[in-house]
Amino acid sequence: MNGFHHIVLCTPKERPLPTISDVAKRATVSTSTVSRVIHGAKNVRPATREKVERAIEELGYVPSAVAQSLRSKRTRSLALVVSDITNTFWTTVVRGVEDVAHRHDYSVLLCNTDENLAKQLRYLDVLISKQVDGIIIAPYDSDSQHLHKLRSRNIPTVLIDRRIEGWDADSVCGDSVSGAWALVRHLISLGHTRIAMVSGPASTSTAEDRVAGYCVALTEASIPVDPRLIKRGEYRTVSGEELTHQLLDEGLDPTAIFAANNAIAMGVIAALEKRGLRIPQDMALVCFDDFPNASRFFPFLTVVAQPAYDMGVNAAQLLLSRLDSEVSLQPRHVVLPSRLIIRHSCGSTLQNGEEYIFSLPLPQGDAVQGSMVKPLSLEERRDLSGCIAGRNTPAPRGAERLSGYDKSDVNRLLQALQHQEADRLPHLELQVTSQRVYEYVLEHEPRYDTVGTKVGAQSIAPEDHVEFALRLGMDAVPCNFSWRPNGSKLDDLPPPPSLAHQLSYLERYLRAAQGTSVGIIACFTSFFDTALLAAGVIDGSKGFHDDQPVLEQLMDVILENQGKVMRVVCDRFADDLALVLVNDDIADPAGLRIPAEQFVSIFPQRMKRLIAPAKEHGKLVAMHTGGKLDGVLSILFDIGFDAVHPLVPECNSIFDIKRQWGGKMAVMGNIPTTLLAYGCREEIEEKVREYCIQLAPGGGYVLSSSDGIVDTIPPENFVAMTQAVHRYGRYGSLGTYV
Repeated sequence: MNGFHHIVLCTPKERPLPTISDVAKRATVSTSTVSRVIHGAKNVRPATREKVERAIEELGYVPSAVAQSLRSKRTRSLALVVSDITNTFWTTVVRGVEDVAHRHDYSVLLCNTDENLAKQLRYLDVLISKQVDGIIIAPYDSDSQHLHKLRSRNIPTVLIDRRIEGWDADSVCGDSVSGAWALVRHLISLGHTRIAMVSGPASTSTAEDRVAGYCVALTEASIPVDPRLIKRGEYRTVSGEELTHQLLDEGLDPTAIFAANNAIAMGVIAALEKRGLRIPQDMALVCFDDFPNASRFFPFLTVVAQPAYDMGVNAAQLLLSRLDSEVSLQPRHVVLPSRLIIRHSCGSTLQNGEEYIFSLPLPQGDAVQGSMVKPLSLEERRDLSGCIAGRNTPAPRGAERLSGYDKSDVNRLLQALQHQEADRLPHLELQVTSQRVYEYVLEHEPRYDTVGTKVGAQSIAPEDHVEFALRLGMDAVPCNFSWRPNGSKLDDLPPPPSLAHQLSYLERYLRAAQGTSVGIIACFTSFFDTALLAAGVIDGSKGFHDDQPVLEQLMDVILENQGKVMRVVCDRFADDLALVLVNDDIADPAGLRIPAEQFVSIFPQRMKRLIAPAKEHGKLVAMHTGGKLDGVLSILFDIGFDAVHPLVPECNSIFDIKRQWGGKMAVMGNIPTTLLAYGCREEIEEKVREYCIQLAPGGGYVLSSSDGIVDTIPPENFVAMTQAVHRYGRYGSLGTYV
């Protein structure tokens, strides 16, 4: 039986399990009625449903998974095949996969290959026989033939952490090249020139990518690459120890060692301890991968940390979205950034002249969070051909973008937000809720997604939304990441939307926009107005003080979730996004909703945390808020916002704000929705023309309505505004009919 043994334990008087027929008999209904109740059908009378549910409970009936899978052709099971479950990196990946799978009613079968090809092949046979719906796998090596059984049977598969040659399957990886480059470059900055590397097997893509990053950093610093200082073995502690002894026995005299993963690093430490060598006084040490659970109690090793949990989440999302898709999806490749965390093992504290006293707890500070490693550019990667054999360098996402008059152009929008002039003034609408307007522009009834369990509300289908923008020549559309829980008690808050659903929803937007010139804006609800709304605080100036402790707790819960979503979205999709927008009504027509001193004490630092992932990735960040903003903009600017929307005309002078903040903060919006609702075409065109003449010069302005496109706005008036932007907003002839 291929080494697998099945053991069944029975008792002499074991009672047979109840069947669906037993339930039907107890409830005095048909088996088909029981089936409808089990599957949540609506065409069952309440009294009948209650009888069936009571019978199920009394009998302890559990629906047969086998029977259900025969009907649905799904087993609701996924497999996760990893190389070493004892490594904390992989346990964290497993948790990410399991959390997503559990949320979507899938079970996960975990297989551990121990970096053994025969064991991997045997597991694949077992998983195929169990008819799992899909597999996430860290393959033993880069040879696609070893996964031929999956490919030939069209089993949905996601590769995690490692690439293979010859099969373009979905994949999720960390940026091993850039991470290794950052570690070695840091050692070089400390004065090290004899840097050894203890790596994993040459047959795995991660090991060779890390060797490549090591070589690039040395080459950049004009340090010759000495092949004798590169030792390849296995991703195991014992291998790290043996190879370190080899380095020391061969008299190569390294002053620093780069371990290719945390298991190898433990072996390096063991070998140095046996030799009586101290870290970092006698030998500096850095490694790839952190110790997610142990680093809090052992904050010693300088590492490049991969987002292991996020890798698991993304892999599960890719697999589930492929399983749920009704169309064939192109292979998707996710490369997540890593973070450089500088601690003590590299000798940085000695270089800084600090007295080195090893005692716990070590001071951690901001270094524990580390800094994101900037991915190598396309040009830099093209120069790696001598270091990374066989590596295919993908074209930059979004590089092929169209431009032209009367066409959508996300680059036009980005230039304006960076205070530059493009071909014409950009046009953007972040909130269109009028079905009449959609039908008028699309010339058919729009498709809607009921996405209450996904992103918070019913909204137009992404495919129609992008088509809507293309027909109008709008330069971008929003994809909303919304969580607005109700209830002031923390233990009563509804759960946030599924992260996997939200990632899949954004994927749909990006697929719809692929090959077009329409940009996608990631729009996030925030913590301030959401907490006030959840707690029922309408007048912040009166109600905030009494409820401040509870409100701040609510804010932190909301911030934690939305910050996690923003980080995952930015780490995976930053290159695909036009910009990031935060939706938080912090002001009303009189100004800030709470006293300024309270606002400054609770808002800026939290908001900096929320938008930190977007800023790390170099994305422009805009704030959407109503109310009077002339006293608020300096706070938003200090936080790091690049633009503000929509500057409602009833309480803001957009002309004064543009003069004051030109070149520093872009402004978006201000076409009065009352004018769009009740004005005539000539009045609308004249207002757009005025804005083009006064606000467009020098960039820094994006035209938009002041309060969204709602049902009271005639579709003809909305289109008149859009056409007026095209006529009067072209640079070189602003305000002139073209």
